[in-house]
Amino acid sequence: MNSELINLNRLLAKLTKSQQYAKTLQLFHQIQSSHHLKPDQYTLSTTLTATANLRDIPAGNQLHAHVIRSGYKIFPHVANTLLSLYAKSQDLASVKQVFEEIKLPDVYSWTTLLSACTNLGEVDYACHLLDEIPQRNEAVWNAVITGCADNGYSDVAIGLFNRMHLLGIRHDNYSLASVLSLCCSELIDFGTQIHSVVIKTGFLARSSVTNALITMYFNFGNATQAYKVFEETEGSVHDQITYNAMIAGLVSLGRDEHAFKMFINMQKVGLRPTERTFVSVMGSCPW
Repeated sequence: MNSELINLNRLLAKLTKSQQYAKTLQLFHQIQSSHHLKPDQYTLSTTLTATANLRDIPAGNQLHAHVIRSGYKIFPHVANTLLSLYAKSQDLASVKQVFEEIKLPDVYSWTTLLSACTNLGEVDYACHLLDEIPQRNEAVWNAVITGCADNGYSDVAIGLFNRMHLLGIRHDNYSLASVLSLCCSELIDFGTQIHSVVIKTGFLARSSVTNALITMYFNFGNATQAYKVFEETEGSVHDQITYNAMIAGLVSLGRDEHAFKMFINMQKVGLRPTERTFVSVMGSCPW
């Protein structure tokens, strides 16, 4: 392989990782116009990633055509970046087409397709695909549950969560946090059951799950249980969102003095208050 191209590919990756997507495209065009350099699969996959993040559909279509002409579509990482491109462009038809052309789709291929389906309203199709996947991969199921929860399909998300649990497929922190966020006063028993699952699986060590549990208990009007979750987790798990959830929850239940103490503690542990923190604290002031 051309050593110059290797170095340029590294630079492309560095630019993309640092979110300098426009510069990534500029460098790609320089490589493409060179008389002695030819973009390879790594050049194309990195540039496709930058294009996807820019939502630059015309540039993405041109790169797709280049991938087809060069024969690099056979490489999984190139095909998967094409999937990401069309998913981020909300072009579900193209996502499906690219997916169907992948001979051996991997976990990333499946999760990208299913996430695109849930994000763009084709939830029934996503649920149908779950039964067609050769292996019941936890990442794929978690992607569908999270996608349904984030896009307003609460009943579907909860149903899939229960089905996944019955099948013995392991949940991840994303699906647990997403389903916990759906728990309202009518789902207290379900929420406490998930809390038990969280404890058994060790996901209290993940900030997103802890924060979702705290918020859930405040939604139930149960400050005691919210405090218990907060106190039972390691300090390293607590982030700004954790403290914001505690402060906002305490204010919502009229526990203004406790909210202000939590605000002071937040600063004592070295966490900087956010705009949301100040909005909640100001809401507890009598003036």
